[in-house]
Amino acid sequence: MSTALPNNAPPDDNDVLHSPASILSGRLRVALGVAQGVLLYALYSSWNAKTGLATQPLLFVPALMLAGFLPIIAVSGIGHLSRRNLLIWLAALAVILSGLGVYDAWRADLSSLLPSASTGSGMDGRPELLPSATLFLLAVAGLFIAQAMMLAGDADGRRIATYRSYFEMAWKLLVQLLFATLFTGLFWLVLETGNALFSLIKLDFLGKLLERSWFNIPVTTLAFSSALHLSDVRPQIVAGIRKLLLTLLSWLLPIATIVIGAFLLSILATGLEPLWQTRRATHVLLGAAALLVVLINTVYQDGNHLTTRSHRFFTACLRVACLLPAPLVLLAVYSLGLRVAEYGWTVSRVAAATCALVAAMYAAGYALAALSARDKLQRIASTNVLASFAILIVFLALLSPLADPARIAVADQLHRLAIGKTVPQRFDFHFLRFDGARFGVQELKRLSEQKNGAYPVAVEEKARSALAGTNRWDREEFDEIAPDAAKNIRVHPAGRQLPKEFIAQDWRSDKQRWSLPACMTRGDRQCDAYLVKPDPSGTEQVLVFDGNSMPALFAWSGVGAWQLAGKLMATPSCIDELKKTAERGSLNWQPPLQHDIDINGVHLRMQVEQTVTKCAPDELKK
Repeated sequence: MSTALPNNAPPDDNDVLHSPASILSGRLRVALGVAQGVLLYALYSSWNAKTGLATQPLLFVPALMLAGFLPIIAVSGIGHLSRRNLLIWLAALAVILSGLGVYDAWRADLSSLLPSASTGSGMDGRPELLPSATLFLLAVAGLFIAQAMMLAGDADGRRIATYRSYFEMAWKLLVQLLFATLFTGLFWLVLETGNALFSLIKLDFLGKLLERSWFNIPVTTLAFSSALHLSDVRPQIVAGIRKLLLTLLSWLLPIATIVIGAFLLSILATGLEPLWQTRRATHVLLGAAALLVVLINTVYQDGNHLTTRSHRFFTACLRVACLLPAPLVLLAVYSLGLRVAEYGWTVSRVAAATCALVAAMYAAGYALAALSARDKLQRIASTNVLASFAILIVFLALLSPLADPARIAVADQLHRLAIGKTVPQRFDFHFLRFDGARFGVQELKRLSEQKNGAYPVAVEEKARSALAGTNRWDREEFDEIAPDAAKNIRVHPAGRQLPKEFIAQDWRSDKQRWSLPACMTRGDRQCDAYLVKPDPSGTEQVLVFDGNSMPALFAWSGVGAWQLAGKLMATPSCIDELKKTAERGSLNWQPPLQHDIDINGVHLRMQVEQTVTKCAPDELKK
């Protein structure tokens, strides 16, 4: 089935661009590929030499956004959009991309806020010349959605196209981009192969040519735009690849439905506590919901493709699968709400909240579609269209001052500090300096220059220290509120207690501090501990699980202190079984395979290569 769609708009007989296969369209696409390469090379040269536009981040970042995205949009639109509509569309996107680029550069430019002596990279006081990763990724996703919707609307001659047109155009565009990316990668593989062959006979002219940015940048953009053109003039190839891709992916929906459904049923038996202990429940749950949304659409497609033979099976799978995102999103929202209530908003939590908002739209719409017996799941189509518009609005809000995650997170953390929810000793000044963008640094300057005594003197000192920081990775994790092992560590079996010396020991001063479970050095973490006896004739030892690293075994040194004896390298499933076996007190301890050696009082320790071990439950038992 061809992906070419009828255009109900009056044709322009003088517009030779309105044909994917026209000679002029092909030449224009090739020219755009070369022009994009020349522009990107000019910007790269300026960035590398720190001259011209590279000295003005408010101009350089939007210029890079325009050079990187507009030519690809133009190549995709030629042959599908009339000349007038294409120019209007490109102009609108140019305004939006320029605005987002200027704002992104402004929020990252700290040169006017930090001392000139600051050095480093990124948010170190020097102007940031490249778009942020958030801007780049959201721009790619947003432009893909917007371009597909624009092409579908123009093909139908309507502002809001039919769902079939949206489906056809979106999947066609996705396959084209994947094909162009693959073609470009293979193109470079051919060039590198040629370079390797010539190097065998001591000719390195091709290698030197490939190292030249004036060559490799335009050649790459030319290959990409040419691949887009080739896939556009052969729609039957794109349609065949799309059909194969959707057919393969559609058979994953029954598997995903069974796995995720079993997970939700398992929660009824295990409760929510194991879920919260992972500290990443929100991201995993939203990821599972997103996977379901994708697989549901690989089966639903345009809503009219299911044959009589496959109708019953896949319709039943769709109805069950459409009910699963709702509980996943509810659990994710609840998990996120707990974290926000306890620790406030951060950049990642604001991003997770926006993802949860979009996921909730899909979950509600799909649940209504599954529960409605009359519309044959047609609500999936309307939900997809509404959610697409919502995603574009959310992206624009996140990339603008309206809902900038850094601005929201900084304001909330400062509010918690002002009202006493967060004590100054626990406040994350490092976050303001390196993750709060311009807003965080401005607040640090305000805190460091406070005159009214609204905060303790320690706040002013810590703010000044954070402002002087130059390396985002050089972070002092020392928690001024000493962790209370009696509260942070849950002892199993119930009723047992940790040794007094273990509780009283200051683990933050330990030489192996960075290898210890987080609950032993930080006041905001919790662990589970089991009293074990590896040597039946020896003393009890403490086996600690913190959920983020391998189980750690602590032993009494005999000289008045406890020390880390080692860690057990195992997979997560094995760790779960290890906990259960330790709870029963039936761990089967084995002697080491190698032994240490003592030479004239010098202790030589045998270092065993660390590997993650997969285990069966029986291996932990006697």
